[in-house]
Amino acid sequence: MKKMSFILAIGLCLAFVMPLLAVDVSENATHVIIKTKGYEAHWKKAAQMGYVQVFVGGSKETIVGTAGRAFYHSGEYAGWKDWGALKTWKVVEKTATKAVVSYISNDGGAKDYDVTCTYYDTVPYIKHVVKITNTGDAVMPSFKSGHSPMFEINTDIAGMNVYKEPFQYAVYWTKSGFYGGLYGPDAQEARKMAWAPRDPGRTDLVHDNQSKDIKKGESSAITYYVAFGKGGENDAKALASKVKEEPPTTAVSPEDTLTTTWGYIRSR
Repeated sequence: MKKMSFILAIGLCLAFVMPLLAVDVSENATHVIIKTKGYEAHWKKAAQMGYVQVFVGGSKETIVGTAGRAFYHSGEYAGWKDWGALKTWKVVEKTATKAVVSYISNDGGAKDYDVTCTYYDTVPYIKHVVKITNTGDAVMPSFKSGHSPMFEINTDIAGMNVYKEPFQYAVYWTKSGFYGGLYGPDAQEARKMAWAPRDPGRTDLVHDNQSKDIKKGESSAITYYVAFGKGGENDAKALASKVKEEPPTTAVSPEDTLTTTWGYIRSR
């Protein structure tokens, strides 16, 4: 009887915790929608594909932007070319605490982009692996002229900064208490700059140092991290020492899973 009671108690605990640990991926006519316990991110299907709205902790305020282009890659080879429209997408892996999603696009020239993103339900950062494949006849550099990736924030911010330690990264934060970040362990530079009426209003990572000359059918890839969370500059900076770690598969406690800075980050 005691054994049965113990098993029942464990089952009830799991039934309570597991619903709190799930990354939901869905779509509508215009966006792929990713929901975690910390944020809801909208990946636009039209050109330029990429994040155009991100809501943190249930807030109605997007911290990325609502229209146009906001998060994307761009490069100059016989003219500037950005990510095009989303051609196909799929969930390539799904567990209780993460979802791996592949987005495929062409830039309207000779580059196919396969963007593989790992969304976690236990931490505020997202792993991005971006593979470029040459679909043209001429040899070309895989990464050139920076903007890999780029955030055109398109919303009011309280501040933006770039840092070089422990590697190149850039963060911004809002007056209402949210932040976003680009973290490039292999990037040669993180930049902030003026954009439209805001100065600064745009940030990016330069991965030209990772560029390779690729022939038709050849590929080259980079890895970097994006984060969306609740807090300010210091919270965003603290993630720089964490993003390369594979997060835990279970939360510290049910209560921790409901926070946007996550018990894992706070306890390390």
